[in-house]
Amino acid sequence: MPAEIFVGDDHVLGDVLNRVAARLHEQGLTVVRGPAAPPPLRTEYPQPEWPHYFGRAEAAVISSRTVVTPELMSWAPRLRGLVFASSSTASCDLDAATERGLVVAHGATPPNMEGMAEATVMLLSALMLDLPLKQRQLARGLPRPASHALTARQLAGATVGLVGHGRIAREVVARLRGWKVARILVATRHPERHRSAPPVEFTDLDTLLAHSDAVSLHLPLTPATRGVIGPAELDRMRPDAVLVNTARGGLVDETALAERLASGRLRGAAIDTFDTEPVPADHPLRGLDNVVLTEHIVGHTRDLFDSLVPTAVEHVHALLAGRRPRYLANPAVLDQGRRADRPPPTATNH
Repeated sequence: MPAEIFVGDDHVLGDVLNRVAARLHEQGLTVVRGPAAPPPLRTEYPQPEWPHYFGRAEAAVISSRTVVTPELMSWAPRLRGLVFASSSTASCDLDAATERGLVVAHGATPPNMEGMAEATVMLLSALMLDLPLKQRQLARGLPRPASHALTARQLAGATVGLVGHGRIAREVVARLRGWKVARILVATRHPERHRSAPPVEFTDLDTLLAHSDAVSLHLPLTPATRGVIGPAELDRMRPDAVLVNTARGGLVDETALAERLASGRLRGAAIDTFDTEPVPADHPLRGLDNVVLTEHIVGHTRDLFDSLVPTAVEHVHALLAGRRPRYLANPAVLDQGRRADRPPPTATNH
């Protein structure tokens, strides 16, 4: 009997998940589909529906907008792991999955990392060159500013600060080397564990904020990182500095940021991820002249979405064969062993 695979749906990645489901079906697997909640809600399947969707599923292909609770992970009798058709695994407790022996694979493909890195450098350069202001000057028919009034600066010779040192941040570093930046300051929880090599210097957050011409965030959103850039941190930044957040909404106090941008306390910001998405019409950052605002899409490319389908299919087959997935989000699960076969849930679990 062919293995059964659950494939969810999503109001952003629906096309990707549909293509994954079709390909798995063509390959002879049994595919069970689940619906998506309407945007902007995340999808969470109620317990009475678990037997239908997950009762025989050996793998679940989902997005970061599908909530997988520890209770569901414990209940699903045959589940070997989760396959995220996205780089983010934010809707899953990775520690809980690891404790239960569930492998979690995700779409951290090269086009994903590279596209976000390219977008980040683009935004850093656009802000340094005052592109938002120059666009609005043309749109409003304003005269060109006198040369002595220009505030635009090059990235060359500047100090860029990266908060976090994950894969995307490292891709940003690789690209910034070609821009002849003077210094790249990288703030991590344990800077002493890293070896600095010019132009990269590992340091603490306060030092980075005080000395950077441009700051870019590259952190996951966790209870520890929520609000990591608050009023005090914004006030440590130089008044002529710019801020880029392509990582996660919730890292920045958006109200405090808007106040400082409106008053001229900060020079500019580019925000791609917001604490609330879709972004409310009355959001304080809307309408400011010194911002670039996109809604969690700035790094999305055709290359990215074309890479997610074959990667998710490959990950499903890796789970079924007991192989390590190419992009594994919880490598610790391999150290403690994968989930052993368990008896089916009792009627009370249904």
